[in-house]
Amino acid sequence: MPSVFSHLRSSFGRRLLLLFALCIVVPGAIFGYLSLRQVEEKFHQETMRRMRLQSREIGMSIHGGLSSIETEVEFLAGILGEGTTPSLQRSSDWSWLFHNRPLLGATRFRYASSPRAETLHGNTCPPPPATDAGRSHLVSGNGLVYLQQNPGGPFRLFLAHAIRGKAPERELLVCEVNVEYLWGRVRDAVPPVTEVAVLSPDGAPLFQTQPFPVAVLARVEQERRKGPAGNFEWGQGSGTLLVDHAAVFLKPAFLSDEWIVVVSQPRSEAFAVAKRFTRVLFLSISLVVLIAGLFALVQIRRSVAPLAVLKEGTRRISRGDFDSRVEIGSGDEFEDLAGSFNTMADHLGREFRIQARLIEELAANDLGTLTALARTVDTNSSWTAGHSERVTDLAMEIGRELGLPPHEIDLLHRGGLLHDIGKIGVPPSILDKPGKLTVEEFAVVQIHPSKGAEILEPIPNLRKVIPIVSQHHERFDGKGYPNSLSGESISFHARILAVADVVDALVSDRPYRPGWSREKALAYTRENSGSQFDPSVVEAFLRIEARRSGHAPAETEITGRPLDTTIGA
Repeated sequence: MPSVFSHLRSSFGRRLLLLFALCIVVPGAIFGYLSLRQVEEKFHQETMRRMRLQSREIGMSIHGGLSSIETEVEFLAGILGEGTTPSLQRSSDWSWLFHNRPLLGATRFRYASSPRAETLHGNTCPPPPATDAGRSHLVSGNGLVYLQQNPGGPFRLFLAHAIRGKAPERELLVCEVNVEYLWGRVRDAVPPVTEVAVLSPDGAPLFQTQPFPVAVLARVEQERRKGPAGNFEWGQGSGTLLVDHAAVFLKPAFLSDEWIVVVSQPRSEAFAVAKRFTRVLFLSISLVVLIAGLFALVQIRRSVAPLAVLKEGTRRISRGDFDSRVEIGSGDEFEDLAGSFNTMADHLGREFRIQARLIEELAANDLGTLTALARTVDTNSSWTAGHSERVTDLAMEIGRELGLPPHEIDLLHRGGLLHDIGKIGVPPSILDKPGKLTVEEFAVVQIHPSKGAEILEPIPNLRKVIPIVSQHHERFDGKGYPNSLSGESISFHARILAVADVVDALVSDRPYRPGWSREKALAYTRENSGSQFDPSVVEAFLRIEARRSGHAPAETEITGRPLDTTIGA
């Protein structure tokens, strides 16, 4: 195991470990977080839905209990109706009728010339509120429910019913309801770890399994103004309560304003299952991270060693040791890469030595020699023959259009001829490849501006040309290579050469596409003004083309596949 960890001393090994960590830990953390949030949200919704069902179930239990009591009162009112046995008119005879019934007392009210109350059983009951709606409701044969609060005591609940006879509006039976019977039905409907309160129409508690906080009942009163049912959370931390409230509609059946059922449950109890899920998920993610970390260490051990060999070989190549070779016997892609590396070193060594000898022979540095050198570079690929000279001519023409002095035109002349001198290090198999370049192949192409500058650096008379050679593939928006320069940080001569280089590449045949029409190339240049090209250079080029054709270039739509990033290379 120590040998595995020793590979972490390599910066690549640490990055690879970080990559594995990011690929496993970060997605795992995000997945875990999103999963927990989703589970929590679903659980919250399900809990509130369940509490809503509980509120409605309790409300139905209350309504059912009142309906059952109404049936009892209607039965007693029927006994008092027409044809009642006279012996039942005496109060003492009513005791057996109240045995095992949810009623505490009964009072008969007669409305003739003057109201008269007759207590049939228990305490005298108060008459119902005298309203037209109440009288109409009772005459229709319905029960009427109303409340009365005892001074300093609990509420009393009464149910009135008309006594059927020749004039039912003149005789009423009012019974006091045994509220313990009603609340017993509520207790039977209350699930575990849940508290319930029943509120009167004005918000006063009629029944509570446990005393509710005053602030909760005040919040319920506020929420009632928004609708007959709702839910909210009250409190914070471990003491948070989930609260649901729903109205019990009594007006149609009993002409009473709605009562409110309030159900609450501690959030900690409701989310106990979610907490267990969180622990299991955390342990699962930790196990995945541990396994991934061990796997990462194994892969680092298998990868760092051959990469270290390749790194050392690259350093020797960069110092000019083209005879350097690397040996890797891993039996995988690293071994293939080592073979390709050795082949590239052979080719670069031959080409660099040839070019070094040519450069040494350019004592006078005359343009004829530079032209011959440009042709030598261009013949490295059959597709680029004459490219450097055409680019040079167009760049010089643009320079004159921009009013550059003669010595700067001469600088463009030399820079144009030598701008692709670094291509001696690019194998023809890459330059002539008909398909899209791989990342590794394009990386080889990208070094040719820097390699050209390196070739010219020892020659004092050509040092002013080096910025043109090294920067002619930089883009005005900073997305070019090799140094991602942008705007005026790019040599002005290199910006001129960039336009000339791309235009000639566009209209020329390439192994991966046929040459474009002049109009299509003009449209591409115009569309990329300000992004790939300096706008002032593009304007000068378009003026030249306008004079050449006798009119402004047509707006041509660019279609087809996206332009390859190696255009102008």
